[in-house]
Amino acid sequence: MPSNQFLRNKKQVYVKLKLINGSEELTSVVIYEDQSSDEIRKIFMLKCDITDFRLILKLRNKRGSVVPFSYQSFEANSRDEPYTLEAVQPHATIPLSSRSVNNDATYSIEDRVRGISDRVAALEKAIVELPARRREKLMMILFRLVDRFLFCSKRWRKPIALTGKECSRKILSGD
Repeated sequence: MPSNQFLRNKKQVYVKLKLINGSEELTSVVIYEDQSSDEIRKIFMLKCDITDFRLILKLRNKRGSVVPFSYQSFEANSRDEPYTLEAVQPHATIPLSSRSVNNDATYSIEDRVRGISDRVAALEKAIVELPARRREKLMMILFRLVDRFLFCSKRWRKPIALTGKECSRKILSGD
């Protein structure tokens, strides 16, 4: 009777182990569909001779994104494009290799930052001038109200000696 291993779905995954001291080594690991993430993590640790279980394992795909240790998250890969396995102390990272950034993108980001900085500077200047501008506006409104009040009080004090038709014509004409 054939072994149970031959009936299960499996994937062979190529992994480049990247250690804190900078050394790298390529290895392959076979994982099965019914294995839990803890079992897959232990397989990686055993295959890569990692004995310190306090180390944190970070598995990255070819784009540098972190991949979870589960059968579904692994895609079949080749020796040319292996996953990268980083074994690090808790709260430590291994710096990724430098990537080139398009100069146009860098200038665009710098322009945006400069624009935001200019707007913040203008706002800071406006905040300083705000109380004086508020006082000026309130004084203008107050003077208008006083003028209207004086105008209305003069109108009400004048005796109106006009008939109804003359009064309505006067009101309609605005005099």
